[in-house]
Amino acid sequence: MARNPGKPYSDFEEQDLTLDVSDKLVNKFDIYCPQENCRCKILLASVGTLVQRPKSKLALPNLPGAAVSSIEDNPEESEKNEAAEHSTNNATEGEPGAEADVEELQSFWRVQDMMAFENIGFSKRLPNQIQLLSCADCDIGPLGYHDASTSASNATKEYLIAINRVRYTSP
Repeated sequence: MARNPGKPYSDFEEQDLTLDVSDKLVNKFDIYCPQENCRCKILLASVGTLVQRPKSKLALPNLPGAAVSSIEDNPEESEKNEAAEHSTNNATEGEPGAEADVEELQSFWRVQDMMAFENIGFSKRLPNQIQLLSCADCDIGPLGYHDASTSASNATKEYLIAINRVRYTSP
């Protein structure tokens, strides 16, 4: 089987993945499944907009008896996030009005129409109104999520792919 033409997120700096188009940062490269042996193209270049959203919604729920194929975050990214979270918590201690629980944010590629994807799989809606996104060919995931509760409140729909959970075509 032919190999995936993409390179992992760890081979890039975040600014190397973006292209400035009309004051928005969009994905510079085509986005592929994170599995080396899967050639599934998920999103074409310049379709996703870079946004920051809560990382917690991407966590897998504890489902009894569920066998889920999942991928881990980049260990270097996790260490950066832990260090940033630690420094943020230290900075807010003792300050009036500071929240003790600061939501950890992560970078995502956002599309506002599910038909913008080349290939993507959706889980059933979870009790918290989150739908997890996975590779349509090999089912690895979660690669991102869709929060259906925000769509119900007449907000603009958004489908999010974590930038560190996919591969990118070589420049």
